[in-house]
Amino acid sequence: MVAVINNFGGFYHTEYYFHEARMSGAKIHPPCVNHSLHLTNIEGKDIYIGFIHLHQMERQVAHRIVAARAQQGGFRGLEDFVQRVSITADQLEILIRIGAFRFTGKNKYELMWEKNAVFNPKAEWTGIMPLFKDDAEENYELPALTEGIYDQAFDEIELLGFPLCSPFELLADPTPPSMILAQDLKAHLQQSISILGYYVCKKDVRTVRGNRMAFGTWVDTAGHFFDTTHFAAALQRNPFRGKGIYRIKGKVVVEFDFYSIEVSEMERLPFRSDERYG
Repeated sequence: MVAVINNFGGFYHTEYYFHEARMSGAKIHPPCVNHSLHLTNIEGKDIYIGFIHLHQMERQVAHRIVAARAQQGGFRGLEDFVQRVSITADQLEILIRIGAFRFTGKNKYELMWEKNAVFNPKAEWTGIMPLFKDDAEENYELPALTEGIYDQAFDEIELLGFPLCSPFELLADPTPPSMILAQDLKAHLQQSISILGYYVCKKDVRTVRGNRMAFGTWVDTAGHFFDTTHFAAALQRNPFRGKGIYRIKGKVVVEFDFYSIEVSEMERLPFRSDERYG
């Protein structure tokens, strides 16, 4: 999976290769200044997302981070980092927001506060470390700053394009009752069922009469894939409305021993709002 991710190959979006690696037993970590490389790397069962996947992250900054770590070892904290790596304020904020300094034990709001004390974007960066490192860093009294439960997920969506938690955790309302899983389709052959699906992709095709229909691929709440068929009439009533989680109703069918759903109704469910911005 890591090889496919780094090759930027495969049919699906990168998100789903990370998902498949997790389903195979890997632990997926957001970019970290002490572990990540420019590309995604794997250490045992730990996969560290590469800096290359961070939107608006500059390649040169990623290479400077890796080089500084190779030369002088891992970073001890935010102040140590800004003393050793030439970086702009906006690039540093991207790293803080994605959780690249989580090893410090401070949340991103505490780190943003600390940044104002230890980082001077107008100062000329020399790359020269203080002579006495232990005496160079000061302890700053931080105010009580708390991080919301879903703040990290929303930052991941903005900076990576997808959350590392289950997207179903971000639904505005609790999971509706009477929903089955992909593994239950076989037991409900020719029955009408309801299921929650996280959109993966779709393929539009034309019928012999020229009407548009579609095939969809989804991930259920347990992380398993399932497919749907959307005939022209149903698709016109219930169109795809972009990425997200949908409540899907339809009949379970089988063809060549492959179970799927002929969709009769479909609606996209709202996510929680990002409370930081209303």
